[in-house]
Amino acid sequence: MKFSPMDIVKDFGSFFPMVWAILRGRWKMPWGTLFWALLCLVYFLSPIDVLPDVLPLLGIADDGAFLLFILALLHKDLEAFRTAKKAGKTVLEAQVVTTPQDRQK
Repeated sequence: MKFSPMDIVKDFGSFFPMVWAILRGRWKMPWGTLFWALLCLVYFLSPIDVLPDVLPLLGIADDGAFLLFILALLHKDLEAFRTAKKAGKTVLEAQVVTTPQDRQK
């Protein structure tokens, strides 16, 4: 899967609105996606980090790397969220389906 810098910008911009929509009951998604989204929020809110934030640059770099990892995992779900949001749907259920062509890549 190719992942461009513009995809990262779009995904980052959609991540927190998607989580907010989940919390308000306007977006339903697979349990795996919800797990990773909540794990990301807990990691950012937790005072415990792999590298403490008091270390210059390194403390922030681990948070950024974790966020990029999560965005890569959630990319298809974030695309589905943006598409549905453009269509004006309010209560949605997303399911990411892998086609045989996707598995070969």
